[in-house]
Amino acid sequence: MTDYFALLQQPRKPWLDPDQLKQRYQELTLTEHPDQKRTNESSFDFATVNEAYRFLKDPKLRLQHLLRLEGHDPNASQSIPEELLDLFSRIGNFVQSTDRLLERSTAALNALAKSLIQSEILTSRREAEEILEKIRWLYAEAEEETRHLNDSWADAPQAMGQLYGRFAYLTRWIEQVEERKFQLSA
Repeated sequence: MTDYFALLQQPRKPWLDPDQLKQRYQELTLTEHPDQKRTNESSFDFATVNEAYRFLKDPKLRLQHLLRLEGHDPNASQSIPEELLDLFSRIGNFVQSTDRLLERSTAALNALAKSLIQSEILTSRREAEEILEKIRWLYAEAEEETRHLNDSWADAPQAMGQLYGRFAYLTRWIEQVEERKFQLSA
């Protein structure tokens, strides 16, 4: 397994300074880009550098990679984090009700039926915004926790695994809710 931290010359820690990471990535890509090289010999695989940057800039993927490098299974704790249980139910209900609403909207054939559904669509869009606001707040909170875990991460692989699980749920939920919100806007 390639150590993306070493490849991008970053410390092996749960939190990385996004600006420094981006600057290092840009330096490497500028000097080592295949179009810039006169020879076919390169000190590294350009695609691997792109993959490394993709992993290290994303908190969930960074934690997953760090845990694997340290010999821990990032998927060991598959249960939903307790602090997310209420939100899990709310998002599940939102997704199901939105999917049913979208089916009804598609099936509506006349203008009257479509206009009656519009108020429900507006209500669902507002709910999507509320849920996204909550998820993004929790995501920012998890990022801050990652920063605080930076100094003691080697002693707390279980805490890192739990944090990885939180990021995994939050990113998946953001995608699901944003997708429904987009569908409601169409």
